[in-house]
Amino acid sequence: SSVSFQSIFIRSHNKMFAVFKDFDKNVTDLFSDDFDSKYSLKVKSAGPHNATLTTNVELVDKEGKCTLKPKVALKWPHPSGFTLEKLEFSNDCKMNVETSLVDAFPGLKCEFKGNDSDKADLSVKYTIPAATFTADFDINSLSKAEASVCAGSGAFVGGLSASFAGSKDESKVPSKVSVNVGVSHTVPNVCYTAVKAKDNFGAFTALFSYSSVKNLVIAGSVDYSPKKTLATAVASYKVDPSTTFKAKGNSEGVVSASLKRTFEKKFAVVGSVEVPHTLKTVKWGVNATLG
Repeated sequence: SSVSFQSIFIRSHNKMFAVFKDFDKNVTDLFSDDFDSKYSLKVKSAGPHNATLTTNVELVDKEGKCTLKPKVALKWPHPSGFTLEKLEFSNDCKMNVETSLVDAFPGLKCEFKGNDSDKADLSVKYTIPAATFTADFDINSLSKAEASVCAGSGAFVGGLSASFAGSKDESKVPSKVSVNVGVSHTVPNVCYTAVKAKDNFGAFTALFSYSSVKNLVIAGSVDYSPKKTLATAVASYKVDPSTTFKAKGNSEGVVSASLKRTFEKKFAVVGSVEVPHTLKTVKWGVNATLG
């Protein structure tokens, strides 16, 4: 869908900032949303006490054999500030759980994400008018941690993050400390630019978006790393209030297109196609959401 950057401008002037990893999300989502090469149906149903039940059924084609992969997830908020964000079960009886707690202290939000085997992540976000701070911990293996800060002034927003990944066997895989930094500038309803340095300045991303033309957003990105450089361009055009067309291409010759149609009763259907320059292994996708 088309993107307005007025919200970014207002946020920066009111000094309320997203977490650092999402500071350029409004633009980066243009490159990923509505391009899923899969077949799925998602149904959201309202339950008692503000609960929401989400059923997601995906058709998986593996080695010429089609199978259904259903998932069921429950969300339940409590007036105390505790929310069961997701209690999800898959067809192979695997479980994922996500919870959050707000208002335990002004500006503080705690989150937990885990599963029934090897994941247990604790996240803390603290927001004040001038900045947003985060800290993430792997409390299962105690081998990963990350902290970040995001702040800004006027049309500029920037931040940095530092992460630590430990290793059980230092002789084979050494521990690693990684630093990422980024800065962005917004001209409301005209353009957005951002630059990010990742992996201790070993990789870089430049990002821009132009939204001055009514119903049209054009964006581009250049990702540089020692292994390769990839340039990508995407355009999103709102044909009418219910229909959005998107097209994307990159320097490797892969071209994608999608068409999203929204109907009554919160029903939306997205069709997409991805074509490589070799014209082989063309990928298709149809995703429907109700609720």
